[in-house]
Amino acid sequence: MGTPISQTELTDYLNGAFGTSLTYREMSPEEYVADRTAELGDFIGPIIGGIYEGIRRGIYDAPSDFAAAAGRPHQSWADYFGSLAG
Repeated sequence: MGTPISQTELTDYLNGAFGTSLTYREMSPEEYVADRTAELGDFIGPIIGGIYEGIRRGIYDAPSDFAAAAGRPHQSWADYFGSLAG
């Protein structure tokens, strides 16, 4: 698995790569489900909220075979986002 980063770090990388001014606002799982439900409807909103709750809890964390499959290690986040900056 590559090096995990926080949502705040991701926001900083995106802003640096694309010259944006995004901000990250932490939300409780309940707030996020309510927000997504209001935006996407009663069916898909809770599904998206549930996926993100699973990510938050780490249920999708698993060992990675990336290096074996790709024949190289993960690149750093700085290198990846640096390659996107234009």
